[in-house]
Amino acid sequence: MVPEAALPATVVTAHLSSCAESLTGADLPVTDLAEAAGHLVAGQQHIGVALDGLARRLARGPLTEERAALVEVLRAAAAASQHAAEALEAGGQLFESVANETHF
Repeated sequence: MVPEAALPATVVTAHLSSCAESLTGADLPVTDLAEAAGHLVAGQQHIGVALDGLARRLARGPLTEERAALVEVLRAAAAASQHAAEALEAGGQLFESVANETHF
């Protein structure tokens, strides 16, 4: 049995969207880059898992042409999210190095 979420998915996704929007205008201090990047990596990984879960859930039902197409869209988005997390994670040392620079 799948555990019931504490909040409805629409509330959680609206909050996620608002938080991401706040980041677009944030004046993030360079010294916080490494920690912020770590949170973004984890967020991207969780988004990828959530999208993959949606794809798997839809794939269990009868697959009409449209449903099958949506499953593929969700799988592609999940993979892209995981790739973004991997790319950010690969830059980990660079984030640390830049955060430790004394001249910005």
